[in-house]
Amino acid sequence: MRLPKGTWGAKRLRAKLQFWAKRRIQTKVTEMAHFLGMRVSMVNPANTSALAFDGSGFVQRNKKRDVAVFATGKTYHADLGASYNIGARYVLRSIHKAISEKMWLSLEAKDPSLAKRTYWTLASLIRVQQALSLQS
Repeated sequence: MRLPKGTWGAKRLRAKLQFWAKRRIQTKVTEMAHFLGMRVSMVNPANTSALAFDGSGFVQRNKKRDVAVFATGKTYHADLGASYNIGARYVLRSIHKAISEKMWLSLEAKDPSLAKRTYWTLASLIRVQQALSLQS
């Protein structure tokens, strides 16, 4: 774990303890899910709550940062949009692994937002499923 240069003493120790506690919580939740027969997968959280799940781009947030206003004018809770995008990234990753690279590149040609994983949203998943249903 790398800390910023100049961090020392109690501040450094506190940062390390917070990191270890976070990791322990993730491990415990993973173990509990496996015990119950669930699948667990880590998904990159970058831009999940910053992007609108309908594919309209970045959202505006209020001061409390709990409400997101889309570019289309829709208003949703930011965590709801983030959960949609996280679920979509999980499914898109499994689709990406299952199909050939040639087919994925043809999908990327139709939808350039698929080239960068941090921009995958629920709308991307819907477009991919529509394109795959047309091809088969």
